[in-house]
Amino acid sequence: MERSKAVTEGAATAAQPNPIAWPEAITRLAAERTRAITCAAQARSFAEGTAALAAAYGEAKAEMDGIIAGLSVALAQGRAPKALDDLAARLDAAVTKREAFCRAVAARMPPTPTGQRLALSDVLGLGTLVKELVEAGLSIWQRIADADKLRRDTIRAQLESTRWPDFAAVAPAGG
Repeated sequence: MERSKAVTEGAATAAQPNPIAWPEAITRLAAERTRAITCAAQARSFAEGTAALAAAYGEAKAEMDGIIAGLSVALAQGRAPKALDDLAARLDAAVTKREAFCRAVAARMPPTPTGQRLALSDVLGLGTLVKELVEAGLSIWQRIADADKLRRDTIRAQLESTRWPDFAAVAPAGG
């Protein structure tokens, strides 16, 4: 019986992806922030009709704010809160909402001249992004048990720097 338990545990460990280091996790969340701001800057450059875009950005921002706040609280308390049991689903929702916002912005942009790239091409069609962000969130979550309070505080401060600005605070593109 012990052997089958060890085999099962070994298989479960082998199935899990290699955890990334927390600096890489912060980098991935910061990259998602940059993608959101890039789309918001383009949206803010439109002369009219930005209310729906601002609302879409706000939905994605709210989802990400909730994730960051939950991770920050968990780091401060040194334990994993039950509210973050659905971290992967929440990260997926945040990225999906940000991608929908960016697609809505791209749809309002004038056609791209032949031979040129769409201004938002770097923030659209990011299939592996959700997986990477889930790994990032889980890496930060795993650091919660770290006994080093200074390290947890450092991670929390860096995590807070990945918060998205309000839509109105983003400078319009080209301006």
